[in-house]
Order: sequence, then C-alpha cells, then structure tokens
Amino acid sequence: MHGLAVPATPASGPAADGARAERRLYIAPYRDEAPSNVKVIFDADGRVCYADERPSDRCIDGWLWERWEGTQTGGQRWAGHHPVRQPDVMRHPPRCGGCAGEAHRDERGMLWLLHIIAQTPLAWPCDIITVTPPMCLADACWALRNCRTEHGFIAVRTQEIDIIGDWGTVYSPTQPPQADQLVLFEDSRMHQVVANRIVIRLNDAVLDETTLSLLSTGGLP
Repeated sequence: MHGLAVPATPASGPAADGARAERRLYIAPYRDEAPSNVKVIFDADGRVCYADERPSDRCIDGWLWERWEGTQTGGQRWAGHHPVRQPDVMRHPPRCGGCAGEAHRDERGMLWLLHIIAQTPLAWPCDIITVTPPMCLADACWALRNCRTEHGFIAVRTQEIDIIGDWGTVYSPTQPPQADQLVLFEDSRMHQVVANRIVIRLNDAVLDETTLSLLSTGGLP
C-alpha cells in the first residue's frame, strides 16, 4: 500500500531544518500527542469497545477509533498520521494532507504524491489503495524539496475515489492484537478493529510525470 509522501527520514541540512521549523503538516502527530492508555474489551456481541467508551470514540458509521491525548506541541513526527486529522481530510471531498486546504485539481483529477514502492504499478491507468491524502501544489513542492525516500516519488491523479476500509489494530478474544492491518468494510473483522486511518482507493489513477517534473525543479504549473 502506498504511504504518505513525507517519510520517516527527511532530508538533513539547514534548508530542510528551516523548512520543517516553519511548516506544519496537518495530518502529522506532534511529539506531545500519543494514544491514550485505554482498555480494549469485547461486548456481548463480540465487538471491540473501550471499558470507558465515550461517544467521540466512534465515527459516524459506528467503527471504533484510537483515542489520543496531548497537545499540538513538541515538534511533529513527519511520517505519522493523527487518527482524527487524517480522516478529517480523507472524507469527500478529500483535502490536502499538508495544509488541510483544497487539493490541486486539473482536467485529469486531483493530485496525489506517493512513494515509489515495489508494488508501484507499471501500467496506467490503474487502481491504487492508499492512506495518503491528496496535496496542493505548494505542499507537494515542499515535500519533494525537503524529504527523501529510498526510491523517490510518483505523482498521480484521479477523478474518483472510494473509501473502502480502515487501517488499525485487530483484536481477538483468544489471540494477541494484530497491528497495522487493512480491514475492508465488508470484512467481518470490522467489528474487531480499532482504527487509526481511513483507507481509500484511487480509481483509474493516471501517472502525472509533467507535474512531478515541474515540482521537482521548484516550478508550479
């Protein structure tokens, strides 16, 4: 699955340090934010819940989400996703994960900046599953200048997305919890997952090499 366009090991050096000091990534958690220490139990129907569950612990669809606490201070963990702010920008219409503003769109659709990974498609258009929000041009340009990945980035666009499931920890009454699981909405495990990210599918995504080239050289289309 394609991940966030800001990796765990951002580029070093004064320029990157200065940019990171000035910029805030909306979906990234701060160092003073962390998951709450809550007890996960099962109700009489075999569904996960918190021992001290609150109405705010579940989304509008009834799925249980990670509860976090803390303040937006202490610097950001750039590769992470906050379980409230990531869903906030992933719902229709999705918004930029950097500034929470309007993502860039042209006649080919909305812009996503994704890591190149082993599973990156070779044929286009294609469907892509990701937890990454789209981006505006300014934040995409910043990410390309100040961040690095092992294999680089691709820019893609799509006219249509579907929210298809959640990413989180699956609990079982008899087995240890399984972290970092993709659980589709039709999966029976949806009643056993404590979610921390929305998962979307980019339908018939197309590669956008023109925008990527312009952004890589500091130009904005």
